[in-house]
Amino acid sequence: MNFIQFITTRRFLKHLAYSILLFIVIAWITLMILKMYTRHDQVAVTPNFVGLTMDQVNSLESSKDFEMVIVDSIYDYTRKPGSVISQDPLPDTKVKPGRSIYLSLVSFVPEQVSMPALTDLSLRRAKALLQTYGLKLGGISVVADMAENAVLKVTVNGRTVKPGTPIRKGSIVDLVIGSGKGAGEAAIPFLIGKSREDARIELKRLGFIVADEFYSEDSDSTNGQVYEQTPIYIYGKRIVAGTGFSLIYKSGKNFNFDEYISKLVIDTIPPETPLP
Repeated sequence: MNFIQFITTRRFLKHLAYSILLFIVIAWITLMILKMYTRHDQVAVTPNFVGLTMDQVNSLESSKDFEMVIVDSIYDYTRKPGSVISQDPLPDTKVKPGRSIYLSLVSFVPEQVSMPALTDLSLRRAKALLQTYGLKLGGISVVADMAENAVLKVTVNGRTVKPGTPIRKGSIVDLVIGSGKGAGEAAIPFLIGKSREDARIELKRLGFIVADEFYSEDSDSTNGQVYEQTPIYIYGKRIVAGTGFSLIYKSGKNFNFDEYISKLVIDTIPPETPLP
């Protein structure tokens, strides 16, 4: 019996039919299992979780169709700590039920970096180093000093910060640099009773700097007036330009500066000089 005769026999055709039927049954069962496993005909739309805390996310009925996975935390002072800042997949995306949604939250604790060593660096190098550390350059004050364009002092919020000090990433750093000229002299200004802004302007005009600032409990940078100054005022006394002043503030709302100034020992103030 040759091959042609064999494949036309009833026995061969019977087994061939059984094989085809078995293949169809197996394929159908496989497709049904895949359909059940992949939920082919089921679709869920991802909710918008941005701005919500995890307690709020978990309380949503729509979140029960998904698995929440926290993958990152980023500090952002403009957003509520612990809230969702981004999600993947994005809101209103059609996905399978049970899909994992990857969330990034706003950190409760701001990221910190160590203050780099900026003293004696050129202003250009200091700017580049601040950017590398994620810090922002604020005000630049120039004082009389032979070290032209070199950083002499580093402050944050009016306070001197030493290298290596932990500082919040993104903080504004103020620099004092040298003018390249020898320090001259200027008369000590009378600052008692002046607002913080006026006192700082006067010191800057005369070539002095603000070294430290302190506030009473009822005052702040917006309403404080100078209550004490160091160096103290002595009429006609001149000191080296670039000297740092320490200022203590009180609020004029709860303190009578006119009465306070009138009781000061003012024999060193010339009569023709009006009190501030």
